Amino acid sequence: MGLQLYNPSGDLRLDTSDRQVRAHSFYMGSFYSGGSATVTGITGFDPNDETWAIDVLPISLYISFTASAGQFTITRSSADPFTLEAFWKVILFRV
Repeated sequence: MGLQLYNPSGDLRLDTSDRQVRAHSFYMGSFYSGGSATVTGITGFDPNDETWAIDVLPISLYISFTASAGQFTITRSSADPFTLEAFWKVILFRV
């Protein structure tokens, strides 16, 4: 019994019997349609390392997220029909 997470290919990525999940860092901000935010200087963060997990909000067709060692960028498409300011949150976890 416990939490298990699988990737889209069906491979087991996280099993609570493996190790404890802990929040590493939390980021938030806001932007309008066509805007983006880049966060740099995240010590040790490497999206290619399988011990990192990322939670991005909001989930939207108009939001894209890219990451590389020590940083990430979140972008809101200018095609977003909602013109109001949108808030975003990113949580990085070590698993």
